[in-house]
Amino acid sequence: MSKFILVLSVTLFTLSSLFAQDQTFEFDSNETLTLAFGSCNRQNLEQPLWQPIMNHNPDLFMFLGDNIYGDTDDMKLLEEKYEVQKNQADYKALTEQMPVVGVWDDHDYGKNDAGQEYPYKEESQQLFLDFFGVAQEDPRRQREGVYSSYDLKWKSHTVKVILLDARYHRGELERVNRVYQKNKTGSILGEKQWSWLENELSDEEVSLYIIACGIQFIPEDHDYEKWANFPQERQKLFDLIQAKQPRGAILLSGDRHIAEISSLQVEELDYPLLEVTSSGLTHVWENAPQEPNQHRIGKLVNKLNYGLLKIEESDNGLRVTSEIRGKDQELLQVFGMVY
Repeated sequence: MSKFILVLSVTLFTLSSLFAQDQTFEFDSNETLTLAFGSCNRQNLEQPLWQPIMNHNPDLFMFLGDNIYGDTDDMKLLEEKYEVQKNQADYKALTEQMPVVGVWDDHDYGKNDAGQEYPYKEESQQLFLDFFGVAQEDPRRQREGVYSSYDLKWKSHTVKVILLDARYHRGELERVNRVYQKNKTGSILGEKQWSWLENELSDEEVSLYIIACGIQFIPEDHDYEKWANFPQERQKLFDLIQAKQPRGAILLSGDRHIAEISSLQVEELDYPLLEVTSSGLTHVWENAPQEPNQHRIGKLVNKLNYGLLKIEESDNGLRVTSEIRGKDQELLQVFGMVY
């Protein structure tokens, strides 16, 4: 693992506060910058993947939602569930080895498939921030939602991690015969988060953007939660990426209890836009059918899994190797791209 320095412009934070918004991490100039990620982690189940993740010596771990399964209106109970996870031995060891950042999805938000209507979202947000060690004076304590960004300084490069909140402002969804119907007027991010995202994508010093969210961005064929349930929001995101023309961008997601890699060609973008979905850390859809995904590269993975991004310099730019791995560090899927 690279040694890292946390740079803050105003306040000096302790090691317990490594998770505040808009932080900068400075890493040693090792040959590879390794970022790990995962989602769907039941705090009361066996958690066999933390040690394999640590064996890769990642520089950072990204929790991509359903970090615990809260599913309650009782905030005391939600707090107790976070405490169970915080004190899980292997997870605790991981947090001592590397910085951990994250965003929520529905189960840690508080209710299955919930959006802006969830009545305890403000209280739940504070418990989420407590779990990630965010200081009381941090701006996210007053922010509507848990979206955040992190600049990773490595060699001569800045890699920006953007974590999007797809719950706090998400419009209503109607389900008919277990299939979600499209909401063609509602929002996923809300006006303020959209403005924030546009600003975050305007940094010309960034070599690679990693944009992550609890739900899938690219897939549009399955019947479950996804950005494609709000087609105008999905297109708005791709249009924004097209307009900003980042040197490199990759999407990450969780939620599905499967893992897969998807690809989409965005008009006027010089490279295909990839999305790596990793789910779950403690449970998966073992009998998952080969559900359609016109954008999938390779196979659908239905084993316990976590994701890795391995970033290296090459003669033609940054090489990013996306890996999906499982128990005993088994390699389940891999795809490389140069940006």
